[in-house]
Amino acid sequence: MPFTFHQSTDFDETEVPTEMIRLLLDIGYVSTGSGRKQDAENIFESIIAARPNQELSFVAYSFMRIVFGEYVEASHLLIEKALKINPKSEMAQAFYGLLLYQVGRKGESDMILGNIMNTGEDRDAYQLAESIIREGK
Repeated sequence: MPFTFHQSTDFDETEVPTEMIRLLLDIGYVSTGSGRKQDAENIFESIIAARPNQELSFVAYSFMRIVFGEYVEASHLLIEKALKINPKSEMAQAFYGLLLYQVGRKGESDMILGNIMNTGEDRDAYQLAESIIREGK
């Protein structure tokens, strides 16, 4: 069953400065890397509440879910949230490629990541795709 989060509607995007969102993202990533799942989850849900229409909010949260092995939840975030907001998001596609790689679907992962590397325009997504492919060899 896909996860659900309680999105607050108390935020106006203009109320939370972009610099604060970037800081929260950094703290969320550090919390994830430190194994502080609940803290990371709270942070990423707050980012989504502040930026519900930006796919990168969901991409960041999906990364936390991938790290903690919650692949169904991560897939839901990427497919049903991030890629619904922006179907062309190369970063969301790259993280989906990472997820597929993690669950052993290397062929599908390589296809998505190779496409990003061959035709993509997002340099960060390209670098992520390249590192995942390189790791898989």
